[in-house]
Amino acid sequence: MRKLHKRLVTIAAGAIIASSLSGCAGSKTAAPATKTDQPETTTTQAESSKAETEAASEATGAKDHPEIKYRRMPTATSDLFEAGIVPILEKKGYKFTPVEITDSVQREIALSEDEIDMHVDAHTAYINNFNKDQGTELAAVLAIPTVPTGIYSGSKDKLDNIADGDKIAFPNDASNEARSLQLLSEIGFITMNEGIEPTKYTLADIKENPHKLEFVEMKGGTIAGVRTDFAFIILRGSDAYNAGIDFGTALAAESQKDILADNMMQVIVNGKHKDEAWVQDVKAAYQSEEFKEFIKTQSSFWILPDYLK
Repeated sequence: MRKLHKRLVTIAAGAIIASSLSGCAGSKTAAPATKTDQPETTTTQAESSKAETEAASEATGAKDHPEIKYRRMPTATSDLFEAGIVPILEKKGYKFTPVEITDSVQREIALSEDEIDMHVDAHTAYINNFNKDQGTELAAVLAIPTVPTGIYSGSKDKLDNIADGDKIAFPNDASNEARSLQLLSEIGFITMNEGIEPTKYTLADIKENPHKLEFVEMKGGTIAGVRTDFAFIILRGSDAYNAGIDFGTALAAESQKDILADNMMQVIVNGKHKDEAWVQDVKAAYQSEEFKEFIKTQSSFWILPDYLK
């Protein structure tokens, strides 16, 4: 899995370097005009490249919004964005500027204050909760490939070994608490009260806990580091990815058929910009045939939105 991370970052870095070098290409000396009544018009390589870029920009939102500032973190969705989407949009005249923001709350505040333009590291359930709590108007505009949340071994390596009083750790934010409880109910560890929307599950909604399991809520990024303190741990895809944990070692995980729509990762923007041309271009890049072919070259752990199936 760490190889995938390195390969994605290498591909993305290569694309960024190639982009930065393209503007430094030297012009070739034009051949002398032939002796005809009308002299030939010659075009240098640099002029041709500039004309193509300007033509692309005229046809897209790059004319009015040429620079896209995005939150960059070492997550699977960020790496995929840089490797597969950035090159498509650079050909349309866009320039991309990564901004490092480690904290998810600060990430959303930066987005709401236009310090960044977009990110690809949250799902609809999280954004809806954040908007409700903070009074922001962030918008999830397109579902994108998603790494599933899974339950991984801690001190125990088989789900059948569950015992009374075992401890299980999972993320402490509201949307991923609900996601974790849904997964635990899917594997039969608990039963949830009926009539509650799964994206709103809380610990108070547990109807039956036959093994009297103890649930410990922690900041998602810290869980993998203390995994042996628990019988099992639940990790978001990004947390497993950052910890270098092979997704194939998950004991159970969300699947393509049962993941909730609100738990699919999204392109996130400030709501006041959601209808602007550059946002539509980002969406179009994800929905393009070029990206559809690119995702086929990636690992099979991705849960894909319908438009990429």
